[in-house]
Amino acid sequence: MSNQITDLLHPMNSLQLFGFNEEFAKFLNLYDKHKLPKVILLTGDKGIGKFTFIFHFINYIISANSKYPYNKKNFLINSENFGYKRLISNTEQNFNYIGSLNPGAASIEDIRNNKKSYYKSSLNNLSRFTILDDVELLNINAANALLKLIEEPSSYDYFILINNKKRDMISTLKSRSLEFKLFLDNNYKSKTLDFLKEKFNIKKNFLDKYLDFTTPGLLIRFYYLLDQLKINENEDYLLIIKKIINDYKKNKYQINLDLAIFLIDIKFSLLSKSNNNTLELLDVKNEITKLFFQYRNFNLNTDAFINKLESYSNYVR
Repeated sequence: MSNQITDLLHPMNSLQLFGFNEEFAKFLNLYDKHKLPKVILLTGDKGIGKFTFIFHFINYIISANSKYPYNKKNFLINSENFGYKRLISNTEQNFNYIGSLNPGAASIEDIRNNKKSYYKSSLNNLSRFTILDDVELLNINAANALLKLIEEPSSYDYFILINNKKRDMISTLKSRSLEFKLFLDNNYKSKTLDFLKEKFNIKKNFLDKYLDFTTPGLLIRFYYLLDQLKINENEDYLLIIKKIINDYKKNKYQINLDLAIFLIDIKFSLLSKSNNNTLELLDVKNEITKLFFQYRNFNLNTDAFINKLESYSNYVR
């Protein structure tokens, strides 16, 4: 997926918040009472708006005394707000983002580089927030560097760790934070998807009917990737998967594998409705999912991976 599209879909560019009204009020109440945890773990599926939620919360605090404050009634960031402009241009002294606009975990160098700023006091004595995305993907060295960073937060420092549940988190990181589990109900998932489709001028797509299988944020990214690869729903299923994997071979974007696994989930759901042998289908699906896991985590040869996938062609065509 191109950097331009990735930038457009980044949560920092989302002025409207959907579906977390109660959580927003809860966080503000904790903050106003000086009871907001210093290290927060936000856990939930990728694409439901966890980053967007916490980014709006931070904008509310940073813009509180400005000319264009956060619109709490409508959960809306004012684009004229100077705090927001500083946030997206990475010049806001009370905000740090550790991660990458491209898929993947932050490195130990990313964390160490940010650590240097914590030796300095906040110049305006206001709260300072740090977001670390995809925390579950950190390797042991990066996780240890993060543990040192969050072990003794100052009176004005808050750390928000985003857990997208792609794999199990390192237990010591989880034990050092207070976890909040977030999810979107079907009503807000549908509203969020409609809003995003209108915002990005996306027409009706064959994926629309499969929102139950994923999240609004990921579905929008899937639209773009399918369009970029010139894939349509009438193509052979296995051919579609091959196109997605071959593109992953070139750019190593996690979204490619997310889309491939998503399409596999759809395929087996449809098969289960027309096949009585559900246990066999479940076993095959688990084998394919395991194959994808091995391909991603152990850097398997792409040609060998595709050849193995073709052995299940009776199921995925």
